[in-house]
Amino acid sequence: MKDDVIGTKLAGVAEAPPTVTARRKRGRVPAIYFSIGLLLLLVLVFSLGNQNFLSLYNLNTIASYSAILLMVALGQMNTILIGGIDLSVGGLMSFVSVVFITLTKIVGLWAFPVCIAIALLVGLVNGIVLTRIKIPSFIATLGTGGILTSLALLISPLPVDLPSGSYGLLDTVNGAWLGIPNLLLLTIAGFAFFLLILRYTATGRRIYYTGSNIKMSWMSGVDISRTRNLAFALSGLGAGIAAIMLSSTQYGGDPTSGNVFILQSIAAVVVGGTALTGGTGGPINTLIGALILGVMENGMNVVGVDAYFQQSILGLVIVISVALTFDRSKTAVVK
Repeated sequence: MKDDVIGTKLAGVAEAPPTVTARRKRGRVPAIYFSIGLLLLLVLVFSLGNQNFLSLYNLNTIASYSAILLMVALGQMNTILIGGIDLSVGGLMSFVSVVFITLTKIVGLWAFPVCIAIALLVGLVNGIVLTRIKIPSFIATLGTGGILTSLALLISPLPVDLPSGSYGLLDTVNGAWLGIPNLLLLTIAGFAFFLLILRYTATGRRIYYTGSNIKMSWMSGVDISRTRNLAFALSGLGAGIAAIMLSSTQYGGDPTSGNVFILQSIAAVVVGGTALTGGTGGPINTLIGALILGVMENGMNVVGVDAYFQQSILGLVIVISVALTFDRSKTAVVK
């Protein structure tokens, strides 16, 4: 009953910020349409640039990279939807990567639930630092990310490999079911989980409400601290699952493997059309964003774009995406 009351009070919060006129709102094209158009354009350009781009092997390479990126981006999406950001995902992935392989040698399959629990706990700690100590999410997660990276290096300064005799323990990720790779099935399950949470639960509604208008949400009875804690816990969950997937596909852990995913996860969320100001976007946007980055990462290598120039192109795409989705009327509440 309480959720219904909250939903009634905040029904219009995510739909129209006070400073946006009805005419401007009707004339605005949803950002996801730009993202889908960009994805199709990239596929067309790269396929014309190299006929091997659409080969089965190359598409599988894109899918594998996009699957791992999507999982960490789906977690990151929750913090961005509430108007925050999580810079600790890279350190968390590195830490879980090393711990997962180390524990797999000792406790076998129990490493899976233990590492997921660790990831959830780290995400919750990030939320508590934000809500209780009142440190902005940018600073709080930058600090915890550095701590986790340091811990990963203390556990194993060098990459740690899993003995070949234990490869079977990773079939949960590397195996296949009815001819479908488990990596793909796990990604679909993870996507469905986050979609279910955000679209069909009270927690998801509160995340959108908080990101849309934090003051109005508080006045309507939403527990802001609890909502933020849950959002960061979900971010930790996504990063933890992504780390397990990455370590399993590489049959080893690396104390620096997560570094690349800090900006990549944010870029996937933003490029997909989820606004950095919060309250707008969702899992489908993030899926499109992860595919865009996967196609760009692979396509630029396939057609021979200079490695130093690739970052310039990616940066340009991110700037344009933010310009299309950024709600300037809410700048004051961005963390």
